[in-house]
Amino acid sequence: MISGHPMELMDGDAGHVPLTWISSLLDEVIRKLGDRRVFVLSVLGVQSSGKSTMLNAMFGLQFAVSAGRCTKGAFMQLVKVSKEMKKDFQFDYILVVDTEGLRALELEGTFTLHHDNELATFVVGLGNMTLINIFGENPADMQDVLQIVVQAFMRMKKVKLSPSCVFVHQNVTDIAAAEKNMDGKRRLQEKLDQMAQLAAKEEVSDAECFSDVIAFDVQKDVKYFAQLWEGSPPMAPPNPGYSESVQDLKNFILSKASQSAGVTLSQFKGKIQNLWNALMNENFVFSFKNTLEIAVYRKLEVQYGNWTWALRNNMLTIENELYTRIENGGMYKVELSYLCNEMSKIYEEIKNKMTTYFEDNGDKEMLVQWQGQFERKISQFHDEQMKEVKRKLDEVLLQKAACKKLDDQKTVFENKLLQKGKELAQLLKDKTRDDKELEKQFNSVWGVWVSELTSDVKPIEHINLKDDQFNILEVLGFECKLIFDRMKEEHTYKNIADLKDYSDYVIKHKILGIFPTPSCALPYEEQNLMRSFIDNVEKQSMDKIKDRPVATRGYRSTYLQEMANSVKDQVTEFESMRKYALKKEFTVDLLLYVFHRAESWLSEAHNKFRMNNDALIYVESKKMQYYNIFKSFCRGSSSAVVLGEMICEKLKDSIVEAVCNKTAIDLAGEMRCSFPAFSGNRLNLEKHVLKSLAEKENFDDFITYIRHPRKQVESFIKEEVKKYIFTEHRDKALNILKKNVDDISKEVSQALFASTEEVKTQSGDTNMWVDKFSTLLTKKLTFDTICSQNFSDINNFDFLKEEVEKGLVSIVKEMSNISLDKMKEFRLKPDQILIDQLCRCCWVKCPFCAAVCINTLEDHSPEKHNVPFHRPSGIEGWHTRNTVDLVIDFCTTLVASDRRFYPLHDSQESVPYKQYQSGGERYASWEITPDESKLTYWKWFVCRFQKQLEDHYNLKFQGRGEIPSEWRMFTKQEAIKSLDEMYNP
Repeated sequence: MISGHPMELMDGDAGHVPLTWISSLLDEVIRKLGDRRVFVLSVLGVQSSGKSTMLNAMFGLQFAVSAGRCTKGAFMQLVKVSKEMKKDFQFDYILVVDTEGLRALELEGTFTLHHDNELATFVVGLGNMTLINIFGENPADMQDVLQIVVQAFMRMKKVKLSPSCVFVHQNVTDIAAAEKNMDGKRRLQEKLDQMAQLAAKEEVSDAECFSDVIAFDVQKDVKYFAQLWEGSPPMAPPNPGYSESVQDLKNFILSKASQSAGVTLSQFKGKIQNLWNALMNENFVFSFKNTLEIAVYRKLEVQYGNWTWALRNNMLTIENELYTRIENGGMYKVELSYLCNEMSKIYEEIKNKMTTYFEDNGDKEMLVQWQGQFERKISQFHDEQMKEVKRKLDEVLLQKAACKKLDDQKTVFENKLLQKGKELAQLLKDKTRDDKELEKQFNSVWGVWVSELTSDVKPIEHINLKDDQFNILEVLGFECKLIFDRMKEEHTYKNIADLKDYSDYVIKHKILGIFPTPSCALPYEEQNLMRSFIDNVEKQSMDKIKDRPVATRGYRSTYLQEMANSVKDQVTEFESMRKYALKKEFTVDLLLYVFHRAESWLSEAHNKFRMNNDALIYVESKKMQYYNIFKSFCRGSSSAVVLGEMICEKLKDSIVEAVCNKTAIDLAGEMRCSFPAFSGNRLNLEKHVLKSLAEKENFDDFITYIRHPRKQVESFIKEEVKKYIFTEHRDKALNILKKNVDDISKEVSQALFASTEEVKTQSGDTNMWVDKFSTLLTKKLTFDTICSQNFSDINNFDFLKEEVEKGLVSIVKEMSNISLDKMKEFRLKPDQILIDQLCRCCWVKCPFCAAVCINTLEDHSPEKHNVPFHRPSGIEGWHTRNTVDLVIDFCTTLVASDRRFYPLHDSQESVPYKQYQSGGERYASWEITPDESKLTYWKWFVCRFQKQLEDHYNLKFQGRGEIPSEWRMFTKQEAIKSLDEMYNP
């Protein structure tokens, strides 16, 4: 008997030692017993599943019995076949291989899961039969282990395994309930077939059910055990039914065993060697993709996207309404508690949907591991949305407060302009009806009116950013000629983030002898570091400048000065960590670049400040409106007609704004639900981006995608939104816009009716009518105060209502021909809404090939970064040290190989690819499956753009990095089609 010898499988390099030790032990057994034939029975169980007790009772063995996972590895014991039974069997011994309890709760973690997967695969591979022991009636706890095993059987071609398996459900409360057991068997069969189909898809196998992979009959190969004790131990007596179940199972196993020739001990020894090598060479434990678990997680990601979109969509509606109220002066403070209350209904609905999804799903046993994480993420998303909207609305409130002085003047200005127009019209009444003459008369006095109204107001000046930039660079100590010369080189500094080579910025004599290339050019790794540095500086600079209150208080040159000082300090720090020096030109160009990036935002923000605070600009903007009022008075129009025209003029602009903002939200929602690229998870979006890149075959776009994936994805979203709205679904977009026009016009009509009826009922005046009308629309439309003091003579409010309704009809008719381009002028834009929704995910790149982590969650800790398909490392510029040979191998092949790599280009110590996670944090945070998967898409890409890639990196696909000839056979259509392997919804 071989007893108590563990096979440790997860001790790093020491993992090979037990194999040698076991081989020596088997040699000793063979010397003592001869090369006897054995039938190998492997046993797997989850946590403390009572399997050791069962085996001891069945075969009279001496496996240690305890709760949970107290031992580690696998234990083997030989059971001799008696002389009486020998005639029925072709072997001399049964070799029982028992394992520790898998998926132990006290040892949760990625490392433990890897250990369990490896142990399960190894032990099942050894057995002629595998007994899968489950504590209870539900196989869910075991299904992830089984899925790993199923996939392993499909892949271990060299081992040529053809085992069978038996399921034992222990601790079943009522084993006599045949109907219940039949239902349990049916559910088990469905689960197993589902796992087999998913694994077959992953492994390109034709298996359609579990029995195609493992010899299995659900009616015969599933057993139910009664509880071991009748009552609660230790005082409870044993259950007689348990012993009967053990005996029945033993007879069943022996019956199956009688049909097997087993293996000799020497063959078993060789089988251990072959299986172990298969595991070690292909590193199965890390490469097994539990396709069922992945599929379930991907579906969960899609649901998460739907839940977050529902929250975002509702919050956008709330934000839009509150923005309108603030602009209309109907709200002076935004509290988080108020936003929380407004969001409470939809938030509760989402939480209920989540609960239903996790608890009623057919895969709920698997989903439970992520439930807490996703519930936290939804809670965080909800809270962050509220805080973000509060921040935005607080800015609007600040803006409103900053404009208070002008707002207070507006009523005065408008009343005076109205009075002056009315007086001039009285003078000219009946003297002329010619529009040109009227316009001439109006223009002759308009300038005088404006000067009179704004005589004590100082205009807000335009800003001259170019002069400020020059002065700031001069203050920083750069020579005038250098500044002039660099400012002329616009194409250089504006594109500094995308330059192919930064060597010209380096003082070359300081790097001689350090870099091996003859030209002393910077190695690609340093080029990449400089590019990343530029990106970081630009982002930090933009974040800093956008924190400044330019829109509320105006531009100050000190904002640029602060930004410039920060950039110069960052360059100094970066240079201190390099083995070379940077020229002044680099710092100047970088400063000009961040200035250039900030220019449009600063100009737009300052212009917004001017428009909201400059009285002269405001008054001038009213010229056409008051000319039209003047004409109406000249033609003898009544006060009701003129006021109606004024109201319609104000309504027109506010209706356009409201309709465009609402249409932006609706179009974003429509595309989020129906447009394939936007309606799934992060991986689905990635697939469509790659497809688009291949269809266009633009190398620069590919490089942008490799260097700045988010930038390229945002560009893709903008382009697809533009196509959807303006080309492919233009009619649908116009129908949405038209519906919003109709909805707003109904709101206005209802407000007209209500305000008119109230004034008539209460015998009110014009002021009352205007106040009521404005209040009813304060949540829907933003418009300036309607000055009514010059229209006190109005007493027929039905006539006023009719005049406004006539104007409203004209507005609706005009809106029916409005261009969808009008949406670009307003606050909410469908492409930006979708970017905010879809790009809130993980953007970490693989350290070897720059493939982007496809997790939909931005912070998906504790799960590591992963991507289903990697790329040839040469795409990211990886090459063999001291050569110009690009690496053609995929990451998934390299991490399964015996090759080594340098974590940094100037590292002195190399790291084995198999231990890539020991190369530093950026390697340790990734899970790269060494399954040798090679997506056709990237093979086509390398061949299609070989010359461009070689020129881009100044390296070659040659030597060990020569492109395999068979890669050149793939077409673009095949490359695009292969993307379906990456994403199978």
